[in-house]
Amino acid sequence: MIFERHNNFERLILIGMPCSGKTSIGKYLAQHYRLDFYDMDEEIVKAAGMSIQEIFEKKGEPAFRELETKTAISLSEKQNALIATGGGIVTRENNMQYFKRAGSLVVFIHRDFCKLATTPKRIMDKRPMLQKTSFHKLLNLYKTRLPLYRKYCDIEIHNDSNKDDAIREITRAIDHYSVREEEQSNE
Repeated sequence: MIFERHNNFERLILIGMPCSGKTSIGKYLAQHYRLDFYDMDEEIVKAAGMSIQEIFEKKGEPAFRELETKTAISLSEKQNALIATGGGIVTRENNMQYFKRAGSLVVFIHRDFCKLATTPKRIMDKRPMLQKTSFHKLLNLYKTRLPLYRKYCDIEIHNDSNKDDAIREITRAIDHYSVREEEQSNE
């Protein structure tokens, strides 16, 4: 299956909380749809010449968010691309506007809070916003971002059981969404 067949979508954007599966699912979907894969965090690291953690420690979150916006602008110009965003991409409305204006299909990978809260510490500690995060801080982050993910997504899927189920759900949703879009454009 080639993504270009899907009406008007030049890129697929994955949004969701840290540890929701955006990168691992995104790599598979990019291969499935024959898209170039971009991980926003990796692109930010390349541009900054330091790790995400170092950016947070040396320059602070505002500097990271500026780099994130510059990266969103750059990636919004890519065609035939799948972009796995960082969990906080939705905290700046203009980031999502760049993607939406550029003809992107935005998929929210929703992982239940209880599943997120039981993510192993070794994995959580790799994400600066989640390092040494208490249950209550994670819950507040989840509650703050959940309405934003829903606001900006075209499709919401759940990744609560296993990656293969989530991938099947996403491909079905994209196929259904694309058919619906095509039918609406023919009316």
